[in-house]
Amino acid sequence: MSAPEIRRIPAMETRGLRHAVLRPNQPPQMAVYPGDDDADTLHLGAYREGRLVGVASIYREPPPDSLRTTTAWRLRGMAVDKTLQGSGFGAALLRSCMEYAAKQGGTQVWCNARSTASGFYRSLGFSQKGDVFELPGIGPHYFMWRSLESSR
Repeated sequence: MSAPEIRRIPAMETRGLRHAVLRPNQPPQMAVYPGDDDADTLHLGAYREGRLVGVASIYREPPPDSLRTTTAWRLRGMAVDKTLQGSGFGAALLRSCMEYAAKQGGTQVWCNARSTASGFYRSLGFSQKGDVFELPGIGPHYFMWRSLESSR
């Protein structure tokens, strides 16, 4: 399979996959996230044969336990078509998000990772902090983070 084509997309284009993959049992408006329209938020799409098959967004947002650092970025809304998960689209999206954050002066990326995806994040250099926690209506998650120093 050829390398995925990754390109910047508007927030609105992320929402179909976000809803289908991440929140299928919730109303579509639950795929609209705070910060989607912030000037420095980046939304990326992964394309295969011209079809959008993956999305990821990265926001300038401090982790919940920090003292308002402006160098942390939050990965959110990462979704790959279920039939293509494990095919490299998610890794390509994540790497592109980390590159963007590093270019903006970011020093770390964090996310609330579904427990089923924690191995994926570990394979890309993320560390887990704390115990599993439940996001109501979504399921078990881990707080995961990664320094961007090693990706520069």
